[in-house]
Amino acid sequence: MVKFQSALKSRSLSQMVAKKHLKGHLKRIRDREYSRLRAMVPSIAAKEKVSKVEVIEEAVKYIDELHRALLERLGGAKGKVDDFSKLSDENVRQMMRNVMSFTFNPSPQVVVMERQQRLPSYLTEKRRLKPTRFS
Repeated sequence: MVKFQSALKSRSLSQMVAKKHLKGHLKRIRDREYSRLRAMVPSIAAKEKVSKVEVIEEAVKYIDELHRALLERLGGAKGKVDDFSKLSDENVRQMMRNVMSFTFNPSPQVVVMERQQRLPSYLTEKRRLKPTRFS
């Protein structure tokens, strides 16, 4: 990438320092989140050196294992599928999408109050509150 001299001079020193601090801050956040994810995955939590790519790959594998365990528990109660280890990863993911969408998509609630109000609130008279007396 070619940077022109005029583009370099358009930023002040404080802007360049602020950008450098922002990059460092974002890097620290990213590294902290990778370490949190790494600590959650049992297969790599004890290892000393693990690349970020390995962390992501192992996390995906661990999530698939958790999905299988959940489906075994749900399916075992209903008795639908005998052996979940024979299912492909894509089938497990599709089944989990169905379970998750069914669980977390409640029907939208309709606000009835707005329909019952005949006049907009800015046209209605405001009631003055009477001061209360304490005895």
